[in-house]
Amino acid sequence: MDGRLQRLLADPARFFETASPSLSRSASVPAAIGVLCLGVFPPVQSLLRSPMIPDEEVLGAFPPIRYATAGWEVSLPGLFGIILATLIVGPAFFWLVYTAIFHVLSWPVASERGFGRTAALVAWGFVPLLFGNVVVLALLLVAFPATPTELWSVGVTLPARIYALPPDPGLAFVVANGFSILCTLWSGYLWAHAVAVARGVTFRQAIVVVAVPVVLSLGPI
Repeated sequence: MDGRLQRLLADPARFFETASPSLSRSASVPAAIGVLCLGVFPPVQSLLRSPMIPDEEVLGAFPPIRYATAGWEVSLPGLFGIILATLIVGPAFFWLVYTAIFHVLSWPVASERGFGRTAALVAWGFVPLLFGNVVVLALLLVAFPATPTELWSVGVTLPARIYALPPDPGLAFVVANGFSILCTLWSGYLWAHAVAVARGVTFRQAIVVVAVPVVLSLGPI
């Protein structure tokens, strides 16, 4: 395991107190989550093209995305393009959104004012979501049928927690989604340490700051 990640997971308080990552380095964490989230696209594509959801009602609702050059043309259904762009850009976008929320909510008690440092530290709080997403995504790719005959709940909550719920979820899906929820709460714990250091507040104050956004980010349970 990378030494930096090992310190983050083993001793988050010391990690955030001593870390001074650049924004470009910190951006690699939400970028990795965005790439991982692309794994949910094949099941979503199969679900949209299954008999459960008529193509003309969903796939035809958005104009296709076309790219043409000399001699060849690539066309992608508009909805698929939107899904792909959301999966890739979403984690980075909500990294900045959550940073802004933590920054604003901590403003009344903060003694440090740098938004850039807050963003650089908050990015590392996303690391546990990588673990939760890997587990849920692996189970989803193994169990998802090629042509679904029943409507599944498959998606990504914010910030970027993959979930998958079959019509009759077995124990494996319950455990996997429960693990991903714990990883989200783990991210909240790391965010509290990040906010405490970046904003110059106590850890207890930081927990109050991150509590509501973390609970809202759990999404469907």
